[in-house]
Amino acid sequence: MFQKPLPPARARSKDSLLHEADSLRTLARRARRLTSTVTDGADRRSLDQYIKELEGGAARLEKAAIDAKSG
Repeated sequence: MFQKPLPPARARSKDSLLHEADSLRTLARRARRLTSTVTDGADRRSLDQYIKELEGGAARLEKAAIDAKSG
């Protein structure tokens, strides 16, 4: 739904992957704070789904960083 398409496959550094994962987690935290102000149920469900997708993307990037070269 809100998932960002992955860039073309190329070697990415561990630092780059972790930086992007941190950015996704920051967006998830912001969205989570926003849910406390949203009163419409459908909007809240959309935000919850967005948060799950952001956190899932961050987890995938962190796993990829384990196998990536430092740099």
